Amino acid sequence: MNIASAQERHSLPCSDPPDLERLVSRVRPFTMAATESLAELGRQVYAALVCGIPGAFVECGTWRGGSSFLMASILQQAGEHGRKVWMFDSFEGLPPPQEIDGPTAMSYPQQTTTDNCKASLEEVTQTAVSLGLESQLEMAKGWFDQTLPVHRPRIGPIALLRIDADWHASVRCCLDNLYDQVVDGGLVYLDDYFFWDGCAVAVHEFLGERRLPHRIEAITGDWDGRPLPQAAVFRKGEGTWAKLRDRICPRELAIPEIVSLVPPGGTFILVDEDRWEMGRELQGLRCIPFLEHEGAYWGPPADDQTAIRELRRLRQSGARFIVFARHSFWWLDYYAEFRNHLYSQHHCLLENGRLVAFELRPDRH
Repeated sequence: MNIASAQERHSLPCSDPPDLERLVSRVRPFTMAATESLAELGRQVYAALVCGIPGAFVECGTWRGGSSFLMASILQQAGEHGRKVWMFDSFEGLPPPQEIDGPTAMSYPQQTTTDNCKASLEEVTQTAVSLGLESQLEMAKGWFDQTLPVHRPRIGPIALLRIDADWHASVRCCLDNLYDQVVDGGLVYLDDYFFWDGCAVAVHEFLGERRLPHRIEAITGDWDGRPLPQAAVFRKGEGTWAKLRDRICPRELAIPEIVSLVPPGGTFILVDEDRWEMGRELQGLRCIPFLEHEGAYWGPPADDQTAIRELRRLRQSGARFIVFARHSFWWLDYYAEFRNHLYSQHHCLLENGRLVAFELRPDRH
């Protein structure tokens, strides 16, 4: 199924699932995942629907069920009642870590504020019923090495596999048992890749042994005011999650938003790495690439100071707005000083899954 027919079928015409913020807020009490990670998970489920990626949605390590509930909510909202979210968990807490999980894991107390990540099957089931999601869910209680081999024939193809299993042995068990059922183009989400050593070792062992060239991409979120990796994802087969997400964030959806922000005859700077090929005129607006050299895109800036200097130069030459396309949001993480300059010196007009736009004010010094 191509993206156009999938969009028509599901009537989901935007880059974020409808009402994503509300859906995330509704499941937030039932998960330890960061808000940004939950939102990105929602977009991944949505991308699988819009782009026609077949299969079930599987979570290994559910705790109180929040991430699974989010996936089920999006399926329910889209009318995908035939597709299930599988929830695998011991419902008895975590097994003990091993030395390969690293010194931090070995000192991890088995009784924490989350009771060693323990939530009973009865509690999770009750929450699912209260949210009206039980028909979208399949729960399997037990340790992964016992439940995954038994249930994988029933699961069938997998569109998205979310692994929140913490330790090396558990992550490796999930990959060994379920990776082959992830369809080409499907996604593998790794909640603990940046947190526990054993998870990262398990992922690299598995990919290395199979000689799989998957690109591991960071899911970044705010941590005490700083953007830090919260989770990771790789896409099976060709391509990456970033490229898949670009497909559900077409320029046609962004153009009306830009036109609504920039007054007729106005000039705006576009940070899109020359992907959208809008040309230099857009419905009476003048579009300047960034970085710009003799009217053409000149690549990303060498450093923050280069970006700030070029922004000021274009501001003095008449540009009144700067717009970042979704696939260039990484600039706002990588160029931290540039980002801080934008937010402190200029007015942010719009932030959504497609665009971040600023109105450029005169320099304050």
